[in-house]
Amino acid sequence: MIVQGRYDVVCPMVSAWELHQAWPEAELIVVPDAGHSMAEPGIRSALIEATDKFLT
Repeated sequence: MIVQGRYDVVCPMVSAWELHQAWPEAELIVVPDAGHSMAEPGIRSALIEATDKFLT
């Protein structure tokens, strides 16, 4: 699973897109109202959801 903030200027969207093209089995989650910080609510929620999927 790839989690990407739409407004991430540290790791731009194109990086996530290229990674997803190279790793098509991975789910690409774009958080529309987030940047790079994992402390942002949307990023945090997506990371928790991704972690929960690994546990089940």
